[in-house]
Amino acid sequence: MSGFDPGRITVEFSLINGAVADAAIRSARPLSLASRFAGRPIEQAVEAVGLVNAVCGVSHAAALTFAAAAAGARTIGREEVDRWHVRLAAERIAEHLRELVRLAPVAAFPIVRDALEAARKAARTGVAGDDIRAIGTAFGLVPDWLPALPEHPSPPDALTAADDTSVVAAVEAEAEFAAQPFLPGRHPETGPAVRLGWSASVPGATDAARLVEAEEALGILLNGASNGPDFTAWLTASRTQNHTGYASVESPRGRLYYFAVVQGDGRLRDARVVAPTEWNFHPDGPFARALAGFRPAGDAVAAIARLAAQFSPCVAVDVVPNGATDA
Repeated sequence: MSGFDPGRITVEFSLINGAVADAAIRSARPLSLASRFAGRPIEQAVEAVGLVNAVCGVSHAAALTFAAAAAGARTIGREEVDRWHVRLAAERIAEHLRELVRLAPVAAFPIVRDALEAARKAARTGVAGDDIRAIGTAFGLVPDWLPALPEHPSPPDALTAADDTSVVAAVEAEAEFAAQPFLPGRHPETGPAVRLGWSASVPGATDAARLVEAEEALGILLNGASNGPDFTAWLTASRTQNHTGYASVESPRGRLYYFAVVQGDGRLRDARVVAPTEWNFHPDGPFARALAGFRPAGDAVAAIARLAAQFSPCVAVDVVPNGATDA
């Protein structure tokens, strides 16, 4: 629908004695769709990035809005902030519920369908209507779908707001940083599981985190953004230099960075984006490390695809056996 190719992740692997060996991860994702809208007024660019990013489009639109406002030293009013908070909460519900529905019994589909429609409507408008309570009904079914979590492991290497300064400085200095972002001595993970202190490599952690986060987001829709958690837990933004700003958003799939340069006439001059997928599917990132030595049960391709899904990719993942699948 957007006319843009979102790209994909390719995972090649071989098995030795039943364990994954020689795995390679390649990304064919475009570096920054937002940069294609350079020269347009910010309002048009925001609308465009929201449309071309079929996954987490509200998060992309919010990130560009707040990065551009910081670049132009514009203060966003409380009412507009609350509207974005509601939209981001609704998007989180919709994205998490869409992932959880694969665990649902067939009888739950009509209930989930109504809940998804209510969440998507709120994400578009920033207004939670009476039908938003359908989401609560759907969540009442979810715990029966989830597997039991094992004992809590040691905390993962999480990408957080404390890393913003380093990330923004790197992407500002080098546009190519966005393709394979890294922090020295680190292998940062981002996404719903790590936000709750787990790693997506722990079986069941991502699905449990999606449920917890979606229920918290539902509270924002029911009680109002002003009565919810501090908005800075969802989005932070700052000016880095004249006409330049950034924003980082905790999107449903992880921490999303936008770097924007805005001309004095309010037109976008440049935009750079670091998406969560690039951290999680870095060739030496958390998914690659979870995959090393992984012993798939049953069909190896399907098992690796399921593991990849737990790291919340925003594009399709192709899993390709490299030669013989065992030796």
